[in-house]
Amino acid sequence: MTDRPIRILQQGMTWVRGGVERFIMNLYRDIDRDLVQFDFLIPHDMPPMAYEEEVRDLGGRIFRDIYPFRCSPWHAERALRRLFAEHPEIGGVHMNVCFPYAYPLTVAARSGVKLRILHSHEGDGFFADQHQGWRARMIERQVRRYPTRYFACSDIAAYLFPGQPYTWVKNGIDTDRFRFDDAMRHMVRARLGIPAAAHVIGFCGHLNRRKNPLFALEVFAQYLRIEPGSVFVVTGQGELEGELRRRIPALGLPDDAVRILGGGRADMHELYQAMDGFVLPSMLEGLPFVLIEAQCAGLPCVTSLEGVTRQAAITDLLRYRSLDDAASVWAQTLHDDIVRHGIGNRADRAAYAARVAEAGFDMRATAAMLQRLYLTEGGRR
Repeated sequence: MTDRPIRILQQGMTWVRGGVERFIMNLYRDIDRDLVQFDFLIPHDMPPMAYEEEVRDLGGRIFRDIYPFRCSPWHAERALRRLFAEHPEIGGVHMNVCFPYAYPLTVAARSGVKLRILHSHEGDGFFADQHQGWRARMIERQVRRYPTRYFACSDIAAYLFPGQPYTWVKNGIDTDRFRFDDAMRHMVRARLGIPAAAHVIGFCGHLNRRKNPLFALEVFAQYLRIEPGSVFVVTGQGELEGELRRRIPALGLPDDAVRILGGGRADMHELYQAMDGFVLPSMLEGLPFVLIEAQCAGLPCVTSLEGVTRQAAITDLLRYRSLDDAASVWAQTLHDDIVRHGIGNRADRAAYAARVAEAGFDMRATAAMLQRLYLTEGGRR
């Protein structure tokens, strides 16, 4: 019997601070690292990993041992076989994926790793055309044969392993961190130069087609007609940023009405405090972290009926509208909810953190569940 922690190899980190990356790091911070430690498996040629410095500070190791199977199957397998052979202390592999991919679990199984988790974080259709023909059949066989556990962040994310029994692993957050703070609200607004009485609408996500930021901007343009003086705060980066900036004057919006703050921010928990409402017209999601965070901060939210699971509605703050509805309909829905719940620093905003925790979306609960599973099912044969 060893007193060393079991080491779980996490796969799914990239160089951006997206939802999957936030999930893994939230889990890593909350888990008992005297009992469970994480290592990270990333592509050999990837830029510096998101949170890389923090990972090393927490005791994690980073292995750049993923090579493209389609380019060199021999090299891809050899690198992973060597990794597992040289590190017998790795007792489990937790693959966090947004598209069909399970090859590291195949090598892990052949190397005697007992716990092999395939964790889907995305809705049906994401990268649907990525794999076809013989490769699709091979991946389907790997997905069906090699995982010992299937996890999904929502019902629609379970498309990745049809017919398999799976566990719904909730996208837990640090609810204390996102609880409404009136002092923080005033401080952030002062920092951004936003008047105390202005309505602030938020959007957070990659600026790409799937997140639909151009429609979010149209929604805000309609909101500004209802509530002059409002401000739109956009956090994110991506290929549509240039088009988004060009649309601002095209829609006749004042220069100071839209604040594009960039992505990869460490202060999102503060920015939510300055907002009064949140809009996310995504075309496809698993279960968006940002909607959990926004509800925790007490923000009325409007999201897409077609792209977001109903499991995201964990409080009375979230409303759904069709992507076929006009932007004016979205804007009116958001305005009605903001007025109904009360503007700004209403007394009940802080209470929503407890409601989110009661719904099971506090990372402490998620971490405790996964820690038990790592400890009881991990190891080597």
